[in-house]
Amino acid sequence: MTDNLTIYKQIYPIQCSKLAELGYRSVINIRPDNEVDTQPSSTDLAVATKEANLTYHHLPFDDERLSLVTVEQFAAFYHAVPKPILMFCGTGARAKLLYQSALMQGLL
Repeated sequence: MTDNLTIYKQIYPIQCSKLAELGYRSVINIRPDNEVDTQPSSTDLAVATKEANLTYHHLPFDDERLSLVTVEQFAAFYHAVPKPILMFCGTGARAKLLYQSALMQGLL
């Protein structure tokens, strides 16, 4: 999306060290835990990102619960964390929606 933010699909703990090698400094996970059986938990991702020296935030929401509060929280994380950021959900669609919503609200 920008030099500071990449939107992606589901990542896995084993990928976190590679993300750090690629230059990412932060990960924002917007996927709720337990959407599908095969997805890693936020706790597992938090451990893996910490081991890779990445900043990690979990801001779960689904399409029906995107609120201004969620958009504002994302913007706060965006401004506070080291960049570049990798933000992800299951397919990338919700992550893109959240980013665009923050842009439209003038928060980024």
